[in-house]
Amino acid sequence: MMDLLTWLEGTGFSIWVREAPTIWAFATILTLHTFGMGVLVGASVLLDLRLLGIGRTMPLGPLESLYRIMWAGFWLNLVTGSMLFAADATSRGTQWLFFVKLVFVAAGVATMILIRRQVYGAKTEPVAVNGATRGLAVVSLVAWAAAITSGRLLAYVN
Repeated sequence: MMDLLTWLEGTGFSIWVREAPTIWAFATILTLHTFGMGVLVGASVLLDLRLLGIGRTMPLGPLESLYRIMWAGFWLNLVTGSMLFAADATSRGTQWLFFVKLVFVAAGVATMILIRRQVYGAKTEPVAVNGATRGLAVVSLVAWAAAITSGRLLAYVN
């Protein structure tokens, strides 16, 4: 495994991301990663809070369009996160906190999918919010907060 991580970190692209003296390398990729996270988590939190009862007068139906925004943020983060990982593969690939972050990201995406199935499903009108849906909203909020926190702590743990 370490050989693969060493090879990945030694590719020309990874070296460019890590060492290029230009704003278009690491700084831009990190900024796009942060932007993607804000889009993904911001839209998810908006839906989660609505499911928890904040803004009850806001209809659930139109909020389904947030899923396009969430998926756009997710794919932007997947691409930019892979680039950032490649630039520091031998360090990130061996840090337990990086894997904790990935678990929380997976939990956030899984709850996002489950909420969509439960609230919107195959029906034309969203279902009424129940206890299970509120529970998923809480799990979603906790998962995204933990993913962001563990991701931010990566800069300080090694």
